[in-house]
Amino acid sequence: MGAFDTEIRALGMTPRSQLTVSRAVPPPEVAEILGTPDGEEVLVRHRRMFADDTPVQIAPSYIPLDIAAGTVLEEVEQGQGGMISRLAELGHAQRRMTERVTVRPPTEEEMAFLDMSADQRVFVITHVGWTAEGRPVEVCLHVMPTHYWEIDYAWEIDT
Repeated sequence: MGAFDTEIRALGMTPRSQLTVSRAVPPPEVAEILGTPDGEEVLVRHRRMFADDTPVQIAPSYIPLDIAAGTVLEEVEQGQGGMISRLAELGHAQRRMTERVTVRPPTEEEMAFLDMSADQRVFVITHVGWTAEGRPVEVCLHVMPTHYWEIDYAWEIDT
């Protein structure tokens, strides 16, 4: 179970995801983070996520092909631990994560799937997984209707 499953179950609902795996040219902001040259494809693990039968999130993850090509990352089922565990097994363990949260109007595709209107807004959480060497190995764009989600962060402070 990942974070999404845990959060949705804690609310008394049933989580469900639809996953497609493909190769595609990433959005420019993702290509810039990954250092992918213009027009170069990456692996995309694209999830559409539901709480019970309500669509609540779109979350495409982008992984460089020099890491993912010909590996279990290109398969729908990845086994226990999911993508983060598979990246570690492939020698690309994530040691640091960063997130940037922005708010914007939904795109036409997002409005259709998330059942939103143009005057509503979505959170976009740009999540980046980094290796100990400072290489970004995964970028996930979590797109979430602001009227369904609350963003709450906490950190332990080492004194």
